[in-house]
Amino acid sequence: MKYEHLVKPLRSFKMEGSSDVVGEGNADSLVWVNGKDLEGLNLSFTWGFYSRVGNWHAPSINPHVHPDDEILVFVGLDPNDIDYLGAELEICLGEEQETYTIDRPSAVVVPKNMPHCPLVTKRVERPFGHYTIYLGPTYKTEWLRAETKERKEGKKYGHLIRSLVAEGRVEKMRRKAGLPPSMVGPGNADSLVWLFGEDLEGLDVNFTWGFYSRPGIWHRGGAHVHPVDEILVFVGLDPSNIDYLGAELEIDMGSEHERYIFDSPTAVICPRGLPHLPLVTRWVDRPYSFFVIALGAEHESRFIE
Repeated sequence: MKYEHLVKPLRSFKMEGSSDVVGEGNADSLVWVNGKDLEGLNLSFTWGFYSRVGNWHAPSINPHVHPDDEILVFVGLDPNDIDYLGAELEICLGEEQETYTIDRPSAVVVPKNMPHCPLVTKRVERPFGHYTIYLGPTYKTEWLRAETKERKEGKKYGHLIRSLVAEGRVEKMRRKAGLPPSMVGPGNADSLVWLFGEDLEGLDVNFTWGFYSRPGIWHRGGAHVHPVDEILVFVGLDPSNIDYLGAELEIDMGSEHERYIFDSPTAVICPRGLPHLPLVTRWVDRPYSFFVIALGAEHESRFIE
């Protein structure tokens, strides 16, 4: 089929084994997808489940920098409460290693070349999820020498930490995306947040996080197109099985309306200008989640059918 290469099962990108840089607080299970896996997009992303306290990286190499901008997104797995994280984390930002506490679903904007980490999970009530949005085709890291510094509660970089629920208002999403309530179908989100470039220090990216539990079509319109590349990522909420989605969906791709059906965690690549949708949830055994990553500060959609 013509567009099969744009529909990527996430199980193909699972990280296996251990690494010298991984600490005890890091992921229980993880997928890691680079730009080469996304048909050359200027984007890499991860998705994983976390349940353990401790440092996410080996203490001797904690602070690090990237040559590209990055967003660290921390989310809960309770489909009944999108503002619940279920854990408390501490992250250091800047050369000063100012410390910040995260105990609600949040996004941390990490500008290119800014030192960040250690990242430590201090407390876990319930497993949580995390995805990284990396605005480069290959995830590159320069590890800095760990220096002993007196860390203090941060103020300077507080603007880089955004509460998903406080910033990602549905009204703003509908206004920005040009999606009036009348076009939202029965299969769309039970709860949803959407952050745009203006929420993310002006970066050319916008993204969502939402919970879904109902069958049906997602939009009342037909196919639409975007002026920027985007990926659609469907993930399950069972922290014991990263390969489980809990639902079956179908999506049409291209002007030919080629239809693709999937029932495991999947990323769908939508290059700029490529018609896609309708998107339909065929059945749901268990609530699942979905996030969009679009490579533009705004989310512009043009329905063409």
